[in-house]
Amino acid sequence: MIKIKEILNELMNTWVVQASLMSDRGTGITNILDQIRGLEKVTIVNNITPPNYPQKEKIEFTRLTIKFVSRGNPKVDIIKMEKDMLTSDLETSDMRIPGLKNVKFKPETIKRL
Repeated sequence: MIKIKEILNELMNTWVVQASLMSDRGTGITNILDQIRGLEKVTIVNNITPPNYPQKEKIEFTRLTIKFVSRGNPKVDIIKMEKDMLTSDLETSDMRIPGLKNVKFKPETIKRL
């Protein structure tokens, strides 16, 4: 059973950051967001892209908020998340998250919740 101390500790170590993604329009953004939700320490991913956000024919631009748990420096965790999203895993595909072209975190938006 989870103890109150463990729950409070997790709440006190929860952070949120904004990020921008570039993805292949052929891959559904829902599938990409589900893969991000599966990353270590990530708890919630929300799509905050405005309806009139400029798009290109073959590339979709998406803005996100990502909530995550950090027991250390959250900036270090963001660097690891970015690496995990973009690192090649040649055994399964040419990208860690299929369809994801690029991700850019906005470190100035990091906030503790």
